[in-house]
Amino acid sequence: MFLLTLFVISIVFILNISLSILSYSYRNQPIPENVSDVYDEIGYKKWLNYTMENHRLSILEKIVNTGMLLLFLTLGIFPALANAVNRLTDDPILQTLLFLGVYFFISYILNIGFSWYHNFSIEERYGFNKSTIKTFILDQLKSILLTLVLGSIILYILLALYLNMGNGYLIYAWLVVASIMLAVNLLYTQLFIRIFNKLSPLPDGELKQKIEELAKNTGFEIKKISVMDASKRSGKLNAFFSGFGKFKHIVLYDTLLQKCTSDEIVSILAHEIGHAKHRDVLRNVLISLVQIAVYLVLMTFFLSSVNLANAFGFSHVHLGFSIVLFGILIEPIGIALGIPLSAYSRKAEYKADEFALQVGYKKAMISALKVLARENFSNLTPHPLVVRLTYSHPPISHRIEALTQS
Repeated sequence: MFLLTLFVISIVFILNISLSILSYSYRNQPIPENVSDVYDEIGYKKWLNYTMENHRLSILEKIVNTGMLLLFLTLGIFPALANAVNRLTDDPILQTLLFLGVYFFISYILNIGFSWYHNFSIEERYGFNKSTIKTFILDQLKSILLTLVLGSIILYILLALYLNMGNGYLIYAWLVVASIMLAVNLLYTQLFIRIFNKLSPLPDGELKQKIEELAKNTGFEIKKISVMDASKRSGKLNAFFSGFGKFKHIVLYDTLLQKCTSDEIVSILAHEIGHAKHRDVLRNVLISLVQIAVYLVLMTFFLSSVNLANAFGFSHVHLGFSIVLFGILIEPIGIALGIPLSAYSRKAEYKADEFALQVGYKKAMISALKVLARENFSNLTPHPLVVRLTYSHPPISHRIEALTQS
């Protein structure tokens, strides 16, 4: 099992690096005619340099993280860490939380430099970063606190169920995770977004009126339309729906309002309403619930296997290391499942684009896609294999071609 784990880590690493190299090798492909006006010559060179810098940084980050993981496994650092933590408490759940907390902290320290460089070097030089050092540090502290608090609570509940519920563990664990997922969906905008960003009501005017007319004409009830101060951190554009049922909430980045016309913004929202009308959100939730059930079953095996623990220098099962090992060995399954799920997602995007066309926003949707591509530095010539394996959205040129032919 030790050699199998090293093999899995190596295969995943090689796959990720290969995909990055494929993307890099495709950088000089001819731009499709239908998106040739997205970048001018200067803009395209800027995009190319930006994309390649991010590829190189991503490859370096993968090398460092994979190297750290291999060192931890081959040098017996995980058992040493477990022994050090176990001296602090006899409670197996607290031992697990402390073990994972220390491992999280080590990983965080190893990666914070990459985040800093990406934000204050690459994003800064290409005009995307709007974040100050103070905002960056506060965001990091908030993220760490949220991760530790929520992660500890969820893990404590799941481990307590595992240790005390016997054969009924899987059912109760699945219900807990499903409930948490539902709560996060309901509270995402009202609570979690507000921890990092300010939301303000969309002012009365042409845009709000058009959004309300679209919602009325499509029978899509909207409770709130808010503008988020995304420009505080980045110049990139986005918009999203959150919640469901009576908790639907539209959030527009303030950068979107600055760069897009009213019709372009409404076309983007029409696309999102298309997802709702086609029940894509519900399907995604159901798929996630099935995935959670499968992962819980697999994790139970890791949590109970003495042979796995022995293979890595543990005298008995260590719950924290079992969770780490589960995360490592489950990655190929996640990649394999991601291929058909990404294909389904791309198909759903085409259908949502078509919905925007059907409600009268064909021209605006095409224009909006080009604005989003230009302002977010989208790749206009992604490698077909990379698209098939990893893209949840079709390339912009493919989406525009589908809209044009409809």
